[in-house]
Amino acid sequence: MKTSRCSVGGVLLAAGLAALLSGCATNVNTVERAQPLATADYIADKRVVTDNSLARTVRVYAVNQTIVSGNLLKIQAKVENLKDDLRTVRYKFEWIDKDGMAVNSPNEGWKILNIQGRDTAYISTVAVSPRAVDFILKFSEL
Repeated sequence: MKTSRCSVGGVLLAAGLAALLSGCATNVNTVERAQPLATADYIADKRVVTDNSLARTVRVYAVNQTIVSGNLLKIQAKVENLKDDLRTVRYKFEWIDKDGMAVNSPNEGWKILNIQGRDTAYISTVAVSPRAVDFILKFSEL
């Protein structure tokens, strides 16, 4: 009886370790249409990197835009985690009018983005005023 008890204990220990170790892997597999029906209005962007560590952690894969509610600009960015484990970053959008002046947007403070290893996530926002014709998307490490 002692032998089988040790065997059961060993099996339980091995199963527990396997579950624990598999819980550490945070990469995500995805499935999507081979030929997407959506046609995004992608925009050309300019990137300014002041934090090389952050640039090696997450990157903006693409940015697209649309008009909602008749006259408000909506921006969406696809963000990719370049690392194998969960990463948390802060981001915020700032709005700019046609004269290059900031448009006050009280609801555009720093937000938190948690993104699994090698996964992508979408972040988006809608301008609070039709005066907003441009944007700046900022990222920061926590």
